[in-house]
Amino acid sequence: MKINKKTVFNIFGFMLIGLSVILGLSFLKSFSSSDNGKVLGLINDSLIENLGGLSIFVPVITLLISAHFFNTKKLKLVKPNITIGSIFIFFSLLGVFQSGSFGKIVFENLNLDFSLAGAILILGIVFIIGLVLFLDTSIDVFVIFVFNLVKGALMFIQNYLFRAASEKRSAKGDKKADDKKEFIQDKSAETKNVSQPALSNMSPTLSKPTPAGSKQFLIKPLSPSVKSTWVYPPLTLLADINQKEADRGDVNKNAHIIEKTLDSFGIRARVSEVNRGPSVTQYALEITTGTRLAKITALSNDLALALAASTGQVRIEAPIPGRSLVGIEIPNLKPEIVTLKELLSQSIFNNNNDPLLVPLGKDVSGQIQASTINKMPHVLIAGTTGAGKSILLNSWICTFLFRTKPDELRMILVDPKRVELTLYNGIPHLLTEVVVEPDKIISALQWTVKEMEQRYKDFALAKVRNIEGYNALEGVEKKPYILFVIDELADLMIFAPGEAEELITRIAQMARATGIHLLLATQRPSVDVITGLMKANIPTRVAFNVSSMIDSRVIIDMPGAEKLLGKGDMLFLPPDQAKPRRIQGPYITEKEVNQLVKFLKIQTPEVHYTEEITEQEVAISKGRGGTMVVNGTDKDQLFDKAVEIIMQHDKASASLLQRRLSIGYARAARLLDQLEAAGYVSPAEGSKPREVIKRMNTATVTPETEEIVQ
Repeated sequence: MKINKKTVFNIFGFMLIGLSVILGLSFLKSFSSSDNGKVLGLINDSLIENLGGLSIFVPVITLLISAHFFNTKKLKLVKPNITIGSIFIFFSLLGVFQSGSFGKIVFENLNLDFSLAGAILILGIVFIIGLVLFLDTSIDVFVIFVFNLVKGALMFIQNYLFRAASEKRSAKGDKKADDKKEFIQDKSAETKNVSQPALSNMSPTLSKPTPAGSKQFLIKPLSPSVKSTWVYPPLTLLADINQKEADRGDVNKNAHIIEKTLDSFGIRARVSEVNRGPSVTQYALEITTGTRLAKITALSNDLALALAASTGQVRIEAPIPGRSLVGIEIPNLKPEIVTLKELLSQSIFNNNNDPLLVPLGKDVSGQIQASTINKMPHVLIAGTTGAGKSILLNSWICTFLFRTKPDELRMILVDPKRVELTLYNGIPHLLTEVVVEPDKIISALQWTVKEMEQRYKDFALAKVRNIEGYNALEGVEKKPYILFVIDELADLMIFAPGEAEELITRIAQMARATGIHLLLATQRPSVDVITGLMKANIPTRVAFNVSSMIDSRVIIDMPGAEKLLGKGDMLFLPPDQAKPRRIQGPYITEKEVNQLVKFLKIQTPEVHYTEEITEQEVAISKGRGGTMVVNGTDKDQLFDKAVEIIMQHDKASASLLQRRLSIGYARAARLLDQLEAAGYVSPAEGSKPREVIKRMNTATVTPETEEIVQ
């Protein structure tokens, strides 16, 4: 009879559970008295004799061990690090306190072999290792945690205990001491009142008087409590994904097939190394001298056929940058997910204070890749639906939320699709609510240009070149970095192509020194969306999977993106490199984003946004028809009368308005543009009258208008 392995494990688990219960009952006198429970009494005496008072933890450790016999892929009762850490801590405490005969033996042997100091050091190291395992953290994070804990305890003692003792002594003093105390309180209150305006300003330009007639748009200040008591979100808000290593198939067999296939076409090559990436495996080839690379790159389809590639195609990197090798990239049978938590836990982020550092993912050799927005300094992201654009944007935005304070970095998020970025509404890092209306997007771009120009004026007065130099000055309010994120550029380019291109180009040309950066994403990488002028001023490109080689050339000026796998597989082309790097981007779920946003909203329940960002006057050109003012305050005085006239006649033309309102052609044409912007009339179609597309209640027609019509 053959018993299932899981059944055997479960039997051992139940046996250990029973043992832990028996050990626990032995510590209860009602179960281990001399009359009843003699065996339990003997067990208790043995535990106390050998392990001392710490023996009470033996049932707990036994119960933790038993839980591992019930663990499955779907059910994880106890993580191994908790059990192993508990055992390490238990044995170290046995030696430190010399608990029971076993503890004394451990300590005496260590003392005999390594001296007293050595014994304490060894037991201390074992305790720290156990604690690090139990908490599932790295040693540097643990040291920082202990340092902050000690620092907080000292500050508590200094600010509260000493103050309470001082107040108690002063209460017992004479009247002179009371008068002195009142003087000190008055002085501190005066100081607080004097320093309050400095805390409430976001930039030094806020305190400058604004000339009459000029409208200056500024960032609304944060409250002093947000600045002084900011708590960084913990990485525990992100989930741990239990996954196996990527399935790459038979690596040796694939290497042999590559060599054999190339040899059949007259190319002698040898696989010198294999780089194991999360989504692809790269086979690095050494080729003989005199072999043309074009011959190898032309065989990509033949190699895909010979290797039976899961996606039907392979990508050839010829040559690998910095090496005299050719890379054949074969998709893994089962890819590995690169989580944002895994990337942010690495030393490259823990040891770097750059607020603009963002994770890129893992390259084809499995190495962590990261870059700073400062060096990009603007990014263009493109790819088809589902390729991973929005997830990459969410990963970068969440990285900023994890690593920066609201007074260090602010964001303007634009989401014409209304589904990806709107969940960030209400967090303090935003300058305004997530912008979804096209006219408000243009308004936000105009505000950003004005903010950029104002910052250059401030830099000139302070005689500095960039935001880093300005923020390093003493006595000035630090200016935050500003990130302008657009999730779908195509929708904006359809609404106002000329204005969008002009404003984006102006920001991209000049805004780097002021700390303003653009992150643009689109799923339509065509030349009418990503214009040549915009490409020339946005040097960093990120290409996800696209449908054709033409789209790949639009994004990165070379083919390759059409052979990507999707789901975060991307080509990253920074401004200092001629060829892109293939990287598997980070992954974050909507649930994790919601948890992070909820944490930030709890910490700052009230946020104050800058309303002026979306209230700029927007003039949008409409070809030969002139311009229309979408969000301005200079509406013609005859606008309402013009609306009533076109409703009466059920058509709209400049000649009609000229006759009925007794105005010139120029004013009538401007009225038509305003009517079109307000949605009352259709766009111009040659010499035909415009169609009235919005109706209003006829009851609103006034007698005055009736006279004009008649």
